[in-house]
Amino acid sequence: MGNNFVFSWAEDAQGKMVHVDDVPRGLACGCVCPCCHEKLLARHGDIKEHGFAHHSDNRGANLNICYMVILYKLAEQIIQTRKKIHAPSYYGIFKEKDIEFVDVKIDGRYEREDKQPDVIATTKDNQQYIIEFTFDYKVQHKQALDYKNLNCLEINLSNQTLESVEKFLLEENTDRIWFNNQEYFDSIEPRYEMANKRIEVKNEDECKMCELYNSCVGVRAKESGSILVIENSGKRYRICKPEQYDVAVEDKRNSLSERTCFMCKRNLTWWKSNDGMAHCGAYYSMEVPQKTPPDSAQTCNRFEPK
Repeated sequence: MGNNFVFSWAEDAQGKMVHVDDVPRGLACGCVCPCCHEKLLARHGDIKEHGFAHHSDNRGANLNICYMVILYKLAEQIIQTRKKIHAPSYYGIFKEKDIEFVDVKIDGRYEREDKQPDVIATTKDNQQYIIEFTFDYKVQHKQALDYKNLNCLEINLSNQTLESVEKFLLEENTDRIWFNNQEYFDSIEPRYEMANKRIEVKNEDECKMCELYNSCVGVRAKESGSILVIENSGKRYRICKPEQYDVAVEDKRNSLSERTCFMCKRNLTWWKSNDGMAHCGAYYSMEVPQKTPPDSAQTCNRFEPK
């Protein structure tokens, strides 16, 4: 976050964030720093920089942290006042859009002991959204929030200034991610069904047992082309295409029908007794028996051709 410590915003006696142009000059502004709580001077003029300045020369305050806390609190107030946020795409499945709220609750305390979110916003259809702000240098909760089964948007303010943050929150889609969105997650399968596409959302733990795990035919991310992995409520999911899966499994089994352990470049060793079994260690992953028949290569996920 780049800044030269010119604070164009500060906290007034009522706890509201106010702009330097809207208050009297000097100490008459009645404003304080919401971080260190020191009185601020409002400077109006061209000789000294236009903005708020800490009153004491011996303040000892970390101005970088003061600036971040002011930015943090201003961001909360913007959402509470404007009652909307621009939300990013959800894994390319749901498009970015403005979300409007009918009620916004904020909590401007810092270094809190509880797990109260920064912003709790509610839409007219009674959907609740938790909005959390982060920085490269974090000013946030001492305890992590439990996001499970909630709609949670995380926004990084590190690249913003007091002058840019309103446009950033209300119009842009960068530096923000859906940490969790239960509404969207529950709507993935119905959305594909509306497009006449059959899919199944699979827990990745279940996917790891699939013989196609390393050559998955599931939905891929549009930008990277890699398998799309969705994180929700602390778990990871893939979107399986059952019809393509069935075809791919059949093709794989047909192509592997002649494959044996002799074709694998793993560290393959044989008992001196020449018992005809492979002893490559693949059984450690519980994929094949300890005394491994060579034709186990047809289903072994650790197989690597020479």
